[in-house]
Amino acid sequence: MIRSVAPGDLWSLRRKPRNQVVLYTDGLLAQSHRPAWCALHCMLQGNGRDRTTLIAQDRGISAVAQSLGRSGRPEQDVVYLGTSGTQAAHLPSDYDIWFRLLERLCVHAGHAYVQRLYAAIPDQHTEVREIFRQLGFQAYAHTTTLLLSGPDWDQGTTLAPMRMQARRDHWAVHKLYGAVTPHLVQHAEVRNARHWSLSLSPHFGGLRQLAWVLGPDDDLTAYLRLTSGVSGHVLSLMIRPDARDQVVDVLRFGLAQISDTHPVYLMLREYQEDLRGPCQTLGFQMIGEQALLVKSTVVAVWRPLLVPTFEPGLEPRVTAPRISAAREDV
Repeated sequence: MIRSVAPGDLWSLRRKPRNQVVLYTDGLLAQSHRPAWCALHCMLQGNGRDRTTLIAQDRGISAVAQSLGRSGRPEQDVVYLGTSGTQAAHLPSDYDIWFRLLERLCVHAGHAYVQRLYAAIPDQHTEVREIFRQLGFQAYAHTTTLLLSGPDWDQGTTLAPMRMQARRDHWAVHKLYGAVTPHLVQHAEVRNARHWSLSLSPHFGGLRQLAWVLGPDDDLTAYLRLTSGVSGHVLSLMIRPDARDQVVDVLRFGLAQISDTHPVYLMLREYQEDLRGPCQTLGFQMIGEQALLVKSTVVAVWRPLLVPTFEPGLEPRVTAPRISAAREDV
């Protein structure tokens, strides 16, 4: 039986599950995911576009699937799968239960007008990735997570002359995104200029975001975003290919804005592979890789606007007077 979360589920969600998979996003690296806290909000506010928690129970096994919405966009990230209870040969496997849960979650997302579902699958979880593939998720990119685990090995002190992102920079950042991002990724992420705006107040859970740009207003060279929470800081970077010799200085600028000792992560896509070497000179070391998947819950319907003009029977009928030849005898 698959249902929404109930008060009786909160206690079991606070306990350590027998099996779990956390699908890390930038926000979850900066602010660790708490399944019970997310379930409480779903119970009080209801499952919807902001967040969803579904529970499956089958002969002593309890499983949960959770997704979080993206602020201001009709999208959700699948972030957590967990199972509790005993495991026996005659009972369904965790993957079978997760498949049914995710299938229902996709249906629920469609009813909540969520147009796209995303999932970041760790490379070691091949069975979980197969579940998503069978549900219609498609891979569009791979990302590498690096952790700052040492000092600046080359001991450089040069910082890039970056400035705080302003409202006027939204279109320029989007232009930079289009210049450095493959078309397949752009088609999957469906971003626009408003995506790069920053909230003036902290997000739910205490997440804060800051961003800086480098270059003229109409032709940016680099963009650096910092997402911070109680668990750590996450840096994401875009830079033009002809300016990649400035990667180290750009990252040094971002690190100079961090004043605490929380872990610092850096997210790089596979098309940014040539940036890994300069990043490692700053002390960043790879700790994991993820496949980025997407599933659309809507189907585009193409209907030419000029079709009715050429369809027979749709034109207005106008009765024209008959013109006859004049009678010769009149």
